Amino acid sequence: MEQMIYRERIPGIAIDRILREPGFTMPSKHLHDDYEIYYLVEGERYYFIDRTTYHVAGGSLVFIDRNRIHQTSQCGTGSHERILISLSQHPFGDFLSLTGEMSLSGFFSAHTGILELDQEGRPLAESLMDTLASELHGQKPGFQHMAMSALSRLLIHAQRHFSSPSHISSRLPVSTQPKHRLVDDAASYITENYSKDLSLETVAAQFYVNKCYLSRIFKEATGFTVNEYINMARVRRARELLSATSMSITEVSCLLGYDSITYFERVFHRYTQTSPMKYRKAYSAQHVDHAF
Repeated sequence: MEQMIYRERIPGIAIDRILREPGFTMPSKHLHDDYEIYYLVEGERYYFIDRTTYHVAGGSLVFIDRNRIHQTSQCGTGSHERILISLSQHPFGDFLSLTGEMSLSGFFSAHTGILELDQEGRPLAESLMDTLASELHGQKPGFQHMAMSALSRLLIHAQRHFSSPSHISSRLPVSTQPKHRLVDDAASYITENYSKDLSLETVAAQFYVNKCYLSRIFKEATGFTVNEYINMARVRRARELLSATSMSITEVSCLLGYDSITYFERVFHRYTQTSPMKYRKAYSAQHVDHAF
């Protein structure tokens, strides 16, 4: 069960706060172009990002860059409460860049990961997120400016914590569970060898473990089957190649280890809800718009 505390949205900015009972695992299995800020108000969760499983405690902010594989899963037996913010480049990225001191893409590129706030930092962060939700809900005159000002303060607040000596010297809260270490190693192997003939069997053989055991713990830790993760790692790389190179779709498909371009296009659509060609055209159009 879950209790929705608030859910607010305008084009390009969304925020919701939910209290969930034990046993919840994120159902979504796709890559997206939004930036995400996840704040765990109370409880604890495992958070898998790209190839690493983190143990996230209450009072932690998690920043997820675009095009990242990520999933939360149950940790312990208690309930948890979280706030999730989703951001597009427009309008907040444009607002943030007005002073020239920070860019949305630059912030998330540098700070994707976990930030554990201290007792002084938690109330301010929670107040700013609640202010954002309140402004989006009330929509009084100037509400967008007020909402984006609260968001800007949240990122500045986080950036100062990221650059503080106490954070720089601290260790990331990587899960120490042996099964998570194996899962993270397997995910790293897949990410680094996406062009090879990969499968549950070949990955399990690489680490000398039973394939049924690897399948079970990989699904528990990441929310994905091994084969789903292989395809997501390939699609993530495909998005990078389609947006940053002039390689043809056939060339991208071959480089990623797909024998059939039709199958590649079907897998790409499954995890992005669009085709490789449409994705490339949309990405090019966005950058032309920002150039003017």
